[in-house]
Amino acid sequence: MLRFKKEIRQLFTCDKWLSCPHAKTAVGKEISKIVLEDNSFWSQCKNIVKVSEPLVKVLRLVDGDEKPAMGYLYEAMDKAKEAIKKRLKNKVSLYGNYIRVIDARWDKQLHSPLHAAGCFLNPAIYFRPSFKRQNEVQRGLISTLMRLVLDLDIQDIISSQLDEYKKSIGDFVTSLAIYQRERLNPVSWWEQFGLGAPDLQSFAIRVLSQCCSATGCERNWSTFEYVHSKKRNRLEHKRVNDLVFVHYKLRLRERNIQRNKYALDPISLDNIDLMGDWVAEEPTLLNPDDINWDCLNEPAALVNVEEDAELETIDVDDDDDDDNNNEHGLTNLPMGASSSCGSSFDDEFDPSLMDDEEEEE
Repeated sequence: MLRFKKEIRQLFTCDKWLSCPHAKTAVGKEISKIVLEDNSFWSQCKNIVKVSEPLVKVLRLVDGDEKPAMGYLYEAMDKAKEAIKKRLKNKVSLYGNYIRVIDARWDKQLHSPLHAAGCFLNPAIYFRPSFKRQNEVQRGLISTLMRLVLDLDIQDIISSQLDEYKKSIGDFVTSLAIYQRERLNPVSWWEQFGLGAPDLQSFAIRVLSQCCSATGCERNWSTFEYVHSKKRNRLEHKRVNDLVFVHYKLRLRERNIQRNKYALDPISLDNIDLMGDWVAEEPTLLNPDDINWDCLNEPAALVNVEEDAELETIDVDDDDDDDNNNEHGLTNLPMGASSSCGSSFDDEFDPSLMDDEEEEE
């Protein structure tokens, strides 16, 4: 609304609104007065946006499905409060009431040691030079460790492996592990570089994979309302649970398919379309105007296979039989053959000469 402030004001000054019956009512006049004349209304809208926008970003973070949000929620709330203070010019009189409401809601209802443990196990945040709350998040990590891991021996092993993580010893000190802190999500980072501390790796993946939003439950409730309606309210309890489970899994599958629909691997052979456009060039050597049936020669007579098999290769080394071979080759030419050899033979042969030789004899 604040972004389209200019357009909203133009709406209440255009001829279409002035000719509208609602513009003449008491409610229409009051709304028009607020939009056009009440400056405090727009200033309050600005304050609402300044306070709510950082919090909405946190909600979008925890509601997203791109990567686990448990390792980012603790720092995200701190950044949201700092952003609110900065937007309100760092004046306690302006941001004090808002921060008190946020802290009260966060400390009494939303905050959990699990959030601090996720922040501690997120290498992108814990090893950042600007992060100054290592001791606070470590207390949340210890509380989470005592609650999730009941075996004292495993607690002792994880505690010893935590020193390797904090001091970047072993696999955590490699250049690739340091380089990938900011680029991989925390779960993937622990899967790749936590092999030297298997117990701590399992604990970290378990903590970082936790859900920190109730949106999934709300989606499940909407699925339950779809299955258990007024027309279908006599289903048994187990059958209702099974139907809700199947429908929710189908929706998750459909959402993943839509998300990965255009994410194709160009190297994968399974993603290659066999009916795609092939690279083809137009022939440039043939001109359609030159193709004419009249320019084609008459076809040569078919040569008999048996006669063709009797033809022998001329021996170039036998000079004495050249004349016989030439005569033999000429007699085996098919009648009516159109070739360069046939045209030269017709030019040299004259039947009248044969008749003169017979009369002389």
